[in-house]
Amino acid sequence: MIDRDLIIYRNLAVYLIEGKNRLTENYMTLEEAMDSGLTVLHETGDVGELMIDNKSDRYVFVMAGDIVKGGRQDRTMAADVILKPASRNVPLKSFCVEQSRWHQRGREDATYFSASKKMLSDEKLKIASRYRESQSEVWDEVACYQRNASMALGSEVRSRESASSLQLTLDNENLQNSVKEYLDAIRPAFDRKSGITGIAFSINGRISTVENFGSAELFGKLRDKLRDKLLESAANEAFSKYDGRLDYRIPSAEDVKNFIIEAKSGRENVSKTGEITLERRYETSRSILFKTYHEDEGRKEKVHTSVYNTDGLEVNGRRHDYRSNRPW
Repeated sequence: MIDRDLIIYRNLAVYLIEGKNRLTENYMTLEEAMDSGLTVLHETGDVGELMIDNKSDRYVFVMAGDIVKGGRQDRTMAADVILKPASRNVPLKSFCVEQSRWHQRGREDATYFSASKKMLSDEKLKIASRYRESQSEVWDEVACYQRNASMALGSEVRSRESASSLQLTLDNENLQNSVKEYLDAIRPAFDRKSGITGIAFSINGRISTVENFGSAELFGKLRDKLRDKLLESAANEAFSKYDGRLDYRIPSAEDVKNFIIEAKSGRENVSKTGEITLERRYETSRSILFKTYHEDEGRKEKVHTSVYNTDGLEVNGRRHDYRSNRPW
């Protein structure tokens, strides 16, 4: 259910999704597992594939769009994957979010990845990685985001250490200070609500992304007060697209609900993204929806749902541009 009370700051509107706890497992996130040393994510020598060991006795949820820092190049995860307890050498499809470097950076270990604190910062980046599965387009969209963020900030956001690194761009102190203004305005709403399983958000009057999870606990791990990984991703996108001259109507909660309903009507495609991970994908003329299921030992539970707005974007050589007065 979409909460009717919107959270609005500048050009960003956030919609809270209320739901029931439908998960039987207490999943660790990739960030949580890496921080505690319970997973080891290492290079394979292949840009498009990493290898991970889960040393814990719990399931680990790796989310599409997670950025991992280090190795020979910073990467982003190409799909949702659920790791079994005590699983070793599990392949993870990835895309590079940093060009040119293929060596150790500073004091980082070139064979392993140190952390996963950031997520992809724009819907076009998410589509290029998760749907288009195009490395060249991921690089193009990283560069586009960097240009837009630099223009919005009025100063360069690319790092001297590695100008093409999205991770280091998102670490830029001036950019983080600007994004913090969004986060400070949004955070209090979550303190007043319980049972929140996800969010949707619109930018400049256009619905962008929906992220919903099988439990409030899993969602809470991804937007803990100290991290706000999901909210920071939304705020980064909103800041890079801010234009005070724009005139637009903010979509209502009912608009977001209808957007999700329409997205569910798309053509279905089913695939495996991991040994125990099933993905159902639905494409309409203006959206792409992903549902991630955990299928293991007789269970089948929906862990995560993502919806990306493609209206006005070119996807697989076809421009999604449905002309109507709807806000997507």
